[in-house]
Amino acid sequence: MRLSVTIMHHPARDVDLETIVEACRPLSARVVHDPDPDAARSPLRTAKVAWASIAEGATHHLVLQDDARLCDDFAAHVVAAIASRPAHGIALYTDWSSPQNSYLSRLAAVAGSPWAPLSPMEWTPALAFLLPTGVAADLAGYLAPIPDEVTDDDQMISRYCRERGVPLLASVPHLVDNRGLPTLIDGHGGRHHATVWAPPVPSATHWDVDPRIDGTLASRSRYRSHDEYVVRVKDSRCLIRLLRPDTGEPGGNEFCWYWEDWCDLVGVSPDEVTTAFVAHLDGLPGPPPAARAALEIWAAGYLLGLGAAAVRRDLPVPLAPAVPARIRAAVSSWVDSGLTGPHGTALGTSDRTALIDLGAAAVTLSLHRRSPNPFVAAGVPADARGEDTRL
Repeated sequence: MRLSVTIMHHPARDVDLETIVEACRPLSARVVHDPDPDAARSPLRTAKVAWASIAEGATHHLVLQDDARLCDDFAAHVVAAIASRPAHGIALYTDWSSPQNSYLSRLAAVAGSPWAPLSPMEWTPALAFLLPTGVAADLAGYLAPIPDEVTDDDQMISRYCRERGVPLLASVPHLVDNRGLPTLIDGHGGRHHATVWAPPVPSATHWDVDPRIDGTLASRSRYRSHDEYVVRVKDSRCLIRLLRPDTGEPGGNEFCWYWEDWCDLVGVSPDEVTTAFVAHLDGLPGPPPAARAALEIWAAGYLLGLGAAAVRRDLPVPLAPAVPARIRAAVSSWVDSGLTGPHGTALGTSDRTALIDLGAAAVTLSLHRRSPNPFVAAGVPADARGEDTRL
C-alpha cells in the first residue's frame, strides 16, 4: 500500500506549511496552491487540483487542508487504518458541531468502535479525507466541470460518494484536528475542532474489528427508518433531531427539538433522565456544577449512552467496550463546542472538568441500563425499527 498526500493551500492563510509536511513524514506530502488566488475564494477550485494530483504508483490518495493539525506518528496510524478498510472513503476528522457526523462519531466512540459510518446526506469532512486512487481519480473528473462558484468542495464530495455508493467512515479517534484558524469563506464561522481527538494514540491493531460492526452503526444514519436520530448540544441546550427519512429535509438542517419535550420518542422519559441526574448530584462531594449547564450535558450524555447501548445490543459479533478516555473525549467536545455564554466561554478549568466528569458518568450509567422503553414514531407506539405496532 502506498499513500499519496496533497495539502490544499490559499495564500491568504498565514500558516507554516512545512509543519504539516513534516508531520506527514515519512509520507511525502505535496502542497497544491489555489490556481486563481485573486478570484472569489472557492475551496472547490483548489480541491479540483488536489484530487487530481495523485502520486504515481499510489494505492490511496489523501487530501489535507492547510489548517489541519496531525496527531503524533500520523503516517503509521493512517496507514494502519487504511489497511483495515482499504475500499472505503475515510475521514480522519469530523467537526465537533456538525449536525449529524459529530453525533455519529461520538456514538461509535462510546459503543467502542474504531469506525464511525458517516451520514450519506451531510457534507463530507474535507479537512482530511482519503480515497482509493481509482475512486479519487474518478472524483477529480466529477469535480472538474462543476463551476468554481459552487465553492463547497465538501458538499460536492458528499454528492459524488452518495451517487457512486462509496462507503464513508470516520476514524475513531480522529487522527487530524482543526487548528481553529479563521475560515476563508463566508458562512463557515465559529470555532472548529475534532469531535473525538486522538490522544491516547491507538495501537496498530485498534482498527481491526469485524466490518459487520460498521453495518450496525450505519443503520443509525441511513435515512431508511423512523428510529434514526442524532443528539446535539448547541447554545447550551441538549437537542434531539429525528432524521425523518423520505421527507426531503436537507442533511445539514439545523432544526432540532429540546430533549425534555421529545426524548420519549427515542425510548426514555424525561423523568428518568432528571431523576438519575439528581441522584448522581446527591452522591457527589462538594458543590455541584452549574445547574443549567450540568443538566444539559447530563441529558446529552445519557441519551448518547442509550444510543450506544442499543448499538451494542444489535452487534452481530462481540466488541470490546469503550475505554474511558474515548468516552471523555466525546463528552469534552460537547462541553467545549456546545456551551455558550456564561455556561461555556467563562468556564474555569475545574468547572469544565466537573462537567466532563458529569457527562461521562451519564454515558456510563445509561450504557448499562437494563432495558429500553418502546420506541415511539410520530406519537404512536412503534417497534425497534420505528414501525407502527398498531398496524
